[in-house]
Amino acid sequence: MKQNLIVYGVSILITALAALFFQIVGYPFVITSKETMEIVAPPIYMIPIFLPYGILIGELIFRWIDKEDRRITIQFFFECTIVGGLSFFRYILGVPYSGHTFILAFYLLHQIIYNKNKYRIRILIGIFVLIITIIYKLILWSDPITFFVGIVLGVVIWLPGFFFRRKWLEQKKIK
Repeated sequence: MKQNLIVYGVSILITALAALFFQIVGYPFVITSKETMEIVAPPIYMIPIFLPYGILIGELIFRWIDKEDRRITIQFFFECTIVGGLSFFRYILGVPYSGHTFILAFYLLHQIIYNKNKYRIRILIGIFVLIITIIYKLILWSDPITFFVGIVLGVVIWLPGFFFRRKWLEQKKIK
């Protein structure tokens, strides 16, 4: 119960702060791999991605409070920082990868592999946001390049942590 309160509370707080941020500064123009479109990204596209990212940050905070394995918590901190930083980099500079699919690839792999079926709602949240992203990126904006490059980057950022955790857990079993 304590974990869910922290994880979902942080997620809702981060999502609300993102909505407030975009209300103040405005929503960005849609940037595809080919052009900057003359349309502004709608809230239904921009805001939901903060739910899964907020869940990651909530999990990180819970791990730290709960004093779970510090090495893995520190590694997870760096992963979350890289994911957030590169997604923000996309927002600021419009580089040709999707911050949404980048976050979602990392997030869904994390939820499926580490949390397995323990928190199905977290996987469903990720799938829901992925469906929104697919509708906008692939159907409305015809932008498969940034969509798939974002997925590849999310997997690439997730993999080293996966191998680190596997190696670390194997070493703990040997001792």
